[in-house]
Amino acid sequence: MPKRVALRHVSAFVAEHHQWLEHHLAKMTAVYAHQPLLPQTIVFKAIDESWQVSYVDAACARVIELSERKELRVHGASEQQMVQALQRWLQQRAKQVLPPWLERISAESGLGYERATVRGQKTRWGSCSARKSINLNRALLFVSPEAVRYLLLHELCHTVYLNHSPRYWALVARIMPEYEQYETELRLAMAELPAWALPGFGG
Repeated sequence: MPKRVALRHVSAFVAEHHQWLEHHLAKMTAVYAHQPLLPQTIVFKAIDESWQVSYVDAACARVIELSERKELRVHGASEQQMVQALQRWLQQRAKQVLPPWLERISAESGLGYERATVRGQKTRWGSCSARKSINLNRALLFVSPEAVRYLLLHELCHTVYLNHSPRYWALVARIMPEYEQYETELRLAMAELPAWALPGFGG
């Protein structure tokens, strides 16, 4: 639940929306139950990349990247180790892509920021602090480039208004009038991320 919501409101919300909650819990359970934890292919829509993945039993957990062939060889002694290795690789790839992208959008929009970090998060695509530090979710690599651009602009607009006031949304709309479709895309994409990429699956 959101941090600012009082605990007393939770039971009433659950009681009112229990059918919706049960439906979506069942839907997510069905999706992840049929989804193999170790992927054979990794597709990053944001940068139009597709990686073929193979697995090698080995004591040392690591990922060998064959860049020219777009292949990954994942080493590990267990499924958990291999997932951890893949998550480290995902983190590294996202750090190569997202901060430079943010810098370009910042220059285009004229909205400055202090620093950018990349993390693995389950529920948020990004955030901006009062000190204009922007945090980006590494899973942005799985969504469309247009949705990434929107998210970057969304966070940059928070350097002007650190809220979701009408003035904030007016600024977003002025820079990216079609932003609502990407709000919808991001909302739906969060529930469709591959299980291996989610924090917690790697131990």
